[in-house]
Amino acid sequence: MESQIFVAIIIICVALILFGVIKHRFDLLVNFGLRIFSGLLGIYLLNNLFLSFHLSLTAGTNAFNALVIGLLGIPGFLLVYGITAFYYFT
Repeated sequence: MESQIFVAIIIICVALILFGVIKHRFDLLVNFGLRIFSGLLGIYLLNNLFLSFHLSLTAGTNAFNALVIGLLGIPGFLLVYGITAFYYFT
């Protein structure tokens, strides 16, 4: 019972912190979302380009890649394809 109360308190605290951040810095949230959208669109387009040249050098469009691209931007996009190229050529 006590562990459930502790978990509930943690969830409420995290929710209040997120609400405060979103209320004061909404532009950061919009920027993060736009980076994710443009990054995943770039992965999709580059995957199609590579497949048209019969290369299987494709990155996945998953939550981890979206998070990396959302946090890092263009360097994150290059990191995702750099790791993909590393595993493709080794």
